Amino acid sequence: MFADALALRGLEGGLLYTALGVFFGATLVGFRVVGGRRRGRALRSMLLIGLGVLTLDLLAIGIVEGHLPLVTRAELLVLLAWSVALITWASDRRAHSHELTAAVVPAIALLVAFALFVPPPSTAPAGLRNTGTVLHVLFAIAGCAAVTFAAGMGALYLWQIRKLKQDPTAAVASRLPPLETVDRLNFRSAAWGVALLALSLVIGWAFIPASAESLQAWFLDPTVLAVSVGLLVYALLFAARAWLGWRGRRAALLSVIGFFVVVVGGAAVAAFCQQSAHLS
Repeated sequence: MFADALALRGLEGGLLYTALGVFFGATLVGFRVVGGRRRGRALRSMLLIGLGVLTLDLLAIGIVEGHLPLVTRAELLVLLAWSVALITWASDRRAHSHELTAAVVPAIALLVAFALFVPPPSTAPAGLRNTGTVLHVLFAIAGCAAVTFAAGMGALYLWQIRKLKQDPTAAVASRLPPLETVDRLNFRSAAWGVALLALSLVIGWAFIPASAESLQAWFLDPTVLAVSVGLLVYALLFAARAWLGWRGRRAALLSVIGFFVVVVGGAAVAAFCQQSAHLS
């Protein structure tokens, strides 16, 4: 089914496969870091290498394809993975916590894998029509990046709670950041992500050509549907946090669910629809 996508060749494909290998290796190292069996310096170095490889891949897209990496779904996924890696690297340097990086690198590896498996478009991409479209895409990428980072913080919170319940005196618990810090990062990242995604939808809607066919096609776009459902999940999270006092485990779980709905669900449905169009 994904034979065409797996046949990706050239400089862009080689760099993307290299990035996947780096982030997959970083995921394995991250498991050892959060388990207290390894220091985090190697993990930070691998994150920086992966970020550099993704940067070269984005530059290759601009040079070889002659446009910004904002046209095909594969390019958008690469840009999203790069954005999440950049946020994670900056957070690692500021918080001096390699465990935060370990919680996010699996999501980056997943995004790179999706970029490799998304089939190429059956026809030449139409490109970006106007400034509104560019802003719509950029805000969507930024929002998805923040949501992805929030999901990593949510997963770290859930793992740490489980570890502490098993053994409150475990040495590994003292290596992890405080639960309050993780919960705060989770909430702030999710809040930024929701605001950016909502703004992206508003901008996209404002620049739709005034025709019934265009409106219907936009609202039925799998990415738009995934973002809309994800925003409902996060609206539930914020309402429960404000009025029911939800903190910690429940909020972390909802942030992880929101990531799978918005990012993973949107990418999977888009890939399936593109594959169907490619075969037809």
